[in-house]
Amino acid sequence: MDEFANQDDPSDFVTLIPMSPAVISLRSVDSTNSELIRRCTGGSVVPWTVVVASEQIAGRGRLDRNWQSEPGSGLWCSVLVDISGCETPTWLPLVAGLAVFDACTRLGATVELKWPNDVIANGAKLGGMLIESAGAPGQWVVGIGINVTRAHFPNSVALADLCGNAPEITTLLAEVVQSLHAHIESWRNAGWDTSDPSARYHSVCSSIGANVHITRPNEAPFDAQGLGLDEYGHLVVARSGDRREIVLAADVVHATIKSCTPKNS
Repeated sequence: MDEFANQDDPSDFVTLIPMSPAVISLRSVDSTNSELIRRCTGGSVVPWTVVVASEQIAGRGRLDRNWQSEPGSGLWCSVLVDISGCETPTWLPLVAGLAVFDACTRLGATVELKWPNDVIANGAKLGGMLIESAGAPGQWVVGIGINVTRAHFPNSVALADLCGNAPEITTLLAEVVQSLHAHIESWRNAGWDTSDPSARYHSVCSSIGANVHITRPNEAPFDAQGLGLDEYGHLVVARSGDRREIVLAADVVHATIKSCTPKNS
């Protein structure tokens, strides 16, 4: 059943998401990120505006991977955030990952993060994020996809599998946006210092301390151990022979956790 109608009236969401000036709810859209970027390009859009849809017919993940989303089966939304003054915007995907981690945890799911911001449970993917420029300095579109009632891909999982009863998608939307707002504002109030996000991320990311298999474009895949994060939020790994290097999210096609003990087990 569709939770959203084709309308731009945010009144139904005012009490759920008071920090959002507008919640644009759509029954179907190509991609919530694409829709929000179009609106940003076409006129003035206020930070914390949300686009949410029951169905995406051309949802996108990192590196333009398709994100399948049957009507009403999950949360597909995008949020406009402003981090003007932040000198390390490469941390935004990780901070957003922590926000979604917290939202899912509050709803009863036991999850962890796979670098940079996949949300996983027992190695299966629950959700992911795509961060794109909104076209104005300091403004970014944070796209979030979470399987709620069912999962569609191999090795994926839904909140219904983790929580017993699937939460209402509107409830999840409110939890996610409020959590993202709290994390961004806390980061802003700390002068964009990354000490706290870094410590927290290290504690919940299963890629750190794990054996990972990394595939890059135009390069032979390699195995390494995830050691931690650098000052920009990039993953530091050690290949065999203690050859250390920095892995950039934009350059990684796939980073598979080969064997590890889940952080929250």
